[in-house]
Amino acid sequence: MRVENSVPQDLIVDIFAKLPVKSLIRFMCLSKSCYQAISDPQFFHLHLHHSNQSNKHFVVQISGCPLTLQSLSFCDHQLLREPVTLDPQIPLLPSLWREIVGSCNGVLCLITYSQSMPSLGILNPSIKKLKLVLFPNLADSFRFSRGIYRSVDGRRFRTEIGFGFDSCTSDFKIVIIFWEIHSQIWRQVQVYSLRQDSWKVLSNVPNFLYNLYEPQVVVNGAFYWFVNSAISDCYSILKFDFTDETFKEIKMPDCFYEDLRFVNDFFSLGEVKGKLSLPLCLVESSSADDSLEMWMMEDSGWVRQFVVNVSRLYEPKCLAMNDEVMLLLTCPRVGPGHILSRDLKTLELTDHGVEEQSPCAFTYTPSLALLGEEN
Repeated sequence: MRVENSVPQDLIVDIFAKLPVKSLIRFMCLSKSCYQAISDPQFFHLHLHHSNQSNKHFVVQISGCPLTLQSLSFCDHQLLREPVTLDPQIPLLPSLWREIVGSCNGVLCLITYSQSMPSLGILNPSIKKLKLVLFPNLADSFRFSRGIYRSVDGRRFRTEIGFGFDSCTSDFKIVIIFWEIHSQIWRQVQVYSLRQDSWKVLSNVPNFLYNLYEPQVVVNGAFYWFVNSAISDCYSILKFDFTDETFKEIKMPDCFYEDLRFVNDFFSLGEVKGKLSLPLCLVESSSADDSLEMWMMEDSGWVRQFVVNVSRLYEPKCLAMNDEVMLLLTCPRVGPGHILSRDLKTLELTDHGVEEQSPCAFTYTPSLALLGEEN
């Protein structure tokens, strides 16, 4: 008697949802019914939910060519000491990928630069699936060189890229903002849809005059940048919603504008339990340590959650948290970065060194995304 016929289908799906991705890929070859169950789009969301609870990682990019990563598990708080290099493991993945633009639902967005045009890639490392995406051009009269678009009249343009997931259509999207360096005027915004495999130019984009800065973060179907107004010279946060493809400006907490002890360079963005978080560094001239205040965006506005003492001149770069641990990547002005893990029950703070001068970090959860996509 076949085992799968003697076990209720709902129970099989529930068991599959708790398994790692590598095991599921093997089970897809077991039978037609297993293949159908695992490749069902609804199963992707169910498995991702369980994976977010038990298999989430804090990943630090420690070098750019080839892409080399270190990860810290949310479950055991142990740093993976042996770096993982993506390139040899992924078919069609060239060794020239320089940067990870974003991470969402188990998928990474990669970028590399050449003399002629940048290249984008949408990658699921867990299933070794890569989708190459042609970079859109601003206009035929523009030429790309060394990360900058140049027009025939001498104007220079940069791009800012966001990556996320539209839960209403189950579609991964990329947004690119083309803005003039001298005036900060946004010339054009384009959005790529993986489902449609095409770019489109957004109309009715507000005439923003912003400088856009890192760090950036994707939270619940929206991408967030730090921005600085070219008119008022004030910092704020810019939100792009991947579902309705609109922008919205969000003010920082009032204390950021009122308390001069908050250093403008010492802040970050993070995702905490599906909400936007904002670590702000408060510099105390009378103390050997600085304070790091963690704020969270609630329906009513910004709410301060807690304060952590950190060593002086450590800049917060990336923050993530679950019910048990807070993970924070910090970088001093000089020297390698650090990963700080804080046990939220014992309040114990552990410093994990990172051998990199300017690391970046993101959260990653193994998933079955892109399973049905062609390279």
